[in-house]
Amino acid sequence: MEASRSPGRLSRSFPLLAVAALTLTLFSGSSEVSPAIANAGGPISPSVAPDPLTHTAYKTLLAGVDSYAYWTDQVKTPDRVQYVDDPMHQRGIVQRVEVQPGDNGVAGSNSGERAEVINSSDLGGFQDGDTLVMSWGLLIDSAFASPPGTWNGFVQIHASGGGNQAPLSLRLGSDDADLVLGLFGGGDWTPWGQPDGTVAETIDLGALAKDQWHDFVMAVHFGCTGTGYVQLWLDGQQVVDARDRKIGYCGDPGMYWKQGFYRSAYDKTTRLWFSDTYRWATVPDAFSNYRARV
Repeated sequence: MEASRSPGRLSRSFPLLAVAALTLTLFSGSSEVSPAIANAGGPISPSVAPDPLTHTAYKTLLAGVDSYAYWTDQVKTPDRVQYVDDPMHQRGIVQRVEVQPGDNGVAGSNSGERAEVINSSDLGGFQDGDTLVMSWGLLIDSAFASPPGTWNGFVQIHASGGGNQAPLSLRLGSDDADLVLGLFGGGDWTPWGQPDGTVAETIDLGALAKDQWHDFVMAVHFGCTGTGYVQLWLDGQQVVDARDRKIGYCGDPGMYWKQGFYRSAYDKTTRLWFSDTYRWATVPDAFSNYRARV
């Protein structure tokens, strides 16, 4: 089960990590990015922006469809994931995800309620020592609702098997949309049950603003013995630089990406929107995508 249970004495909670000597420069609208990141690898112009390793292309879909070959759905009913016109009229066709009360018993969720998508070939097979760079957009509106607590993930990097915690998750807790990064790692992977010696961490990032699009860029290096790291940028500003962490389980044959929403049982509907999801070779490549769009 990938639900975020209370890790008890193994859990450590950390405040927002300071990013030492990070200089931010406005490059477009309200987006900010470190010059060291933006300029790594040489000057970038729209004509030479690197291609992603893999990505969605929602613009190829008609508004209102509920399936897309790139993703495999884990849903109670097909309408829980749909491809619709952006309600903010900014990003064309986007992915809408909805979880309703009673959406349990989906892909082993038991009492948990979920609507998620996976692509185990293009966004899977990650092992200890690998580095994954992803970018995506997320929108929540003023009606956003989520149960309190830590079992409310909109992004997971999931371990193989079904009985251990996701090595990385991004969560939105409570109706206030409190953004939290969760990490699990250490110990030898087993297909069922949590490995002995697991260490859990949470990093609180504050409430995510509603009724506006947010751009995420994330780099995660899987290191089960304490060599892992996570770097996270939100709307161009680095908000996490967590180094020397245990992320993932030793011997895991293949972690994989999930997005959507997975929550504990709740009496309200959770709804959110994703714009296209990209996997990149490097962080500078990811940021070049945003520079090329302006």
